[in-house]
Amino acid sequence: MTTTVNTQTGAPINTFSIGVNDIIKAVVLRTKMCAGAYMYTEEALSLTIPDGSQTSFTMTGATTPIAGRGATMTVESSDTAAGTLIEGIDFTFNGKVINFTSPYTGNNKITTITYDYYDTTAANLVYDVPVYPSNTKGTITMDGLKLVVWNEGILAQEVKAWVDEGTANGVIEALITDA
Repeated sequence: MTTTVNTQTGAPINTFSIGVNDIIKAVVLRTKMCAGAYMYTEEALSLTIPDGSQTSFTMTGATTPIAGRGATMTVESSDTAAGTLIEGIDFTFNGKVINFTSPYTGNNKITTITYDYYDTTAANLVYDVPVYPSNTKGTITMDGLKLVVWNEGILAQEVKAWVDEGTANGVIEALITDA
């Protein structure tokens, strides 16, 4: 399983890939789960926006902003008086792309932006919310991993994988197969 972070919600996403005919032998549950990634505010990030008329700009090397959180941008150029642009009115985000409502014109632009973002480094996620698995007989610890012993339902027996790739909730740490 590979864990990543959704840039717009901060939710952990577990992605897995197994062989088509592999049998799932056990599921490893985390004893605690993560409520979500930490949110930070990037303040006064300087942007180098090209001269001339620009209707959009891609932020390279920056973190991905959370859309709809009221980002602000200070702007000034040879023909644009110093001012503040507001997200949702003067510009919008599409990932790392800033789309200006009206073109940002002029030369020698001085531009900074302030926005909120999530820490997308999966290793920085903090698992501190207790997990109480239901519908289980309990867990068995093997090699430091907690394996769930299911008492009914589809996971009560060994089952062939219903898909060979996809995502699983943030409580699952690993799927153990016969491969």
